[in-house]
Amino acid sequence: MTPKKPEAMADARFEHPRNGDGSRFYGDMTIVRSTHGITAVRQRVCVSNDIAVHALEVDVDVQSGPAWAQVASESHARLSIVLEAIGGGRVESRLKRDQAPANGPFTMNFAPPGAEVWGYSEGIRRVRDIRLDFDLARVSEALGEKLTMPEPRVFRSDRLRFLAKCLAAECEEPDRFSRLYIDTLTMAACIDFLRRGREDSCRAARRLAARQLRRVTEYVLEHLAEAVRLKELSAIVGLSQSQFGRAFKASTGLSPHAQELLLAGALPLSEVALVTGFAEQSHFNRVFKSVTGTSPAVWRREHRRPDPSKSA
Repeated sequence: MTPKKPEAMADARFEHPRNGDGSRFYGDMTIVRSTHGITAVRQRVCVSNDIAVHALEVDVDVQSGPAWAQVASESHARLSIVLEAIGGGRVESRLKRDQAPANGPFTMNFAPPGAEVWGYSEGIRRVRDIRLDFDLARVSEALGEKLTMPEPRVFRSDRLRFLAKCLAAECEEPDRFSRLYIDTLTMAACIDFLRRGREDSCRAARRLAARQLRRVTEYVLEHLAEAVRLKELSAIVGLSQSQFGRAFKASTGLSPHAQELLLAGALPLSEVALVTGFAEQSHFNRVFKSVTGTSPAVWRREHRRPDPSKSA
């Protein structure tokens, strides 16, 4: 008996972002269009820096043959990154539905508003991916520089994949880390893509003055029990978020959220090192100690936030 072919699925839509975001930017409410072989889409959403992060699980009917979906947004720029494919087949991004890209498969894609980009799979039962919807003008304003909309493309990037995994974990456990952490992740992902292939020679970051660095450090320590935001730290010294991040790292060798990750206490030191841009934990340890005068492990023990559940 021939299995019944599933009916075409209507455009999948997500519910409202988690409570407390305080943002009016939700991205494109349409997740996939022009689908074939897709049976269900589940999603979690978080919003940060006017960037909507969709963490998706897509179920596929392998008996219906190849499956596909239009994954671009009609209204917003969208960056899509496959995190996991379950099954013995292949999954890839395509600029044309029926044409595999040369030198593929590629599992990341970018689509300007209204572009045509496809997700395609054969023999895959389920796909987990991350999609970031953003408005280029808003991101440009946050970065403090004018950005040009890239062309549609499929590509690879180990760093972007790592950032995407961190974003997926944040959507699944929204209160695991601080707002500063998710702010930094979303901005880092957009910056990492938008600046791919650009020359960095003109981007030598100026350092923070000693007085500015002291004010920022004091603010973080004074607000350990609160949700510190990246834009709050940048406002203290009168810089855009992007300018502040570069200046802070030029001054200290560390990303501005390194101490916040240590205070959260959920990540091991090796993963804190990776998230903050270090290839090795030993390098992170040396730089951190040169800035603070103590090792990351000792600093974490001395400044870790108290656990409210243990004070009751």
